Amino acid sequence: MGCALDVRWLEASLAIERGRFADYRELERFHYVAKRPAVWAGVWRAVYRRDDNVRVIAVGVLSHPVPSCAARQGALRLGGARYEASRIRWLNANLRTISRVIVHPQFRGIGVAGELVRVICAESGVRYVEAMAQMGSVVPLFERGGMTRRTCGAGKPSYYLWDRANPSH
Repeated sequence: MGCALDVRWLEASLAIERGRFADYRELERFHYVAKRPAVWAGVWRAVYRRDDNVRVIAVGVLSHPVPSCAARQGALRLGGARYEASRIRWLNANLRTISRVIVHPQFRGIGVAGELVRVICAESGVRYVEAMAQMGSVVPLFERGGMTRRTCGAGKPSYYLWDRANPSH
């Protein structure tokens, strides 16, 4: 998928594409949470190319959802028992969670994270993609990526949801 960012001023090209665990490992030291995501569904990367220089400058990790999330319950109006087998099957078939977005410090602030989120959502293969962000109101990268922010209450992380069926995305 092509990148919608205009990076001509970098005198380079920028591509967002499927990545590997090794791409995540290359940038994981720049994320504020030291622990790796538990369940992986895919990795995407932003690659900077200039002359012979090829460099991974950002990664995003898509994970399978946890069985229970209060913000999700409200956003998707899910009823029934949280750990019911049919609900877990539905979640695994219809929902993924963006569990990490990491941009190398030299490339922050130019829109890479938002574009990475946009591509991950589009290529996720499911109807819904969610994300949680403690600093969501300060760093609105998920909104820039086309997700809708839902407030969960004071002191709680922001919940973001992308719906493939919503034509505004």
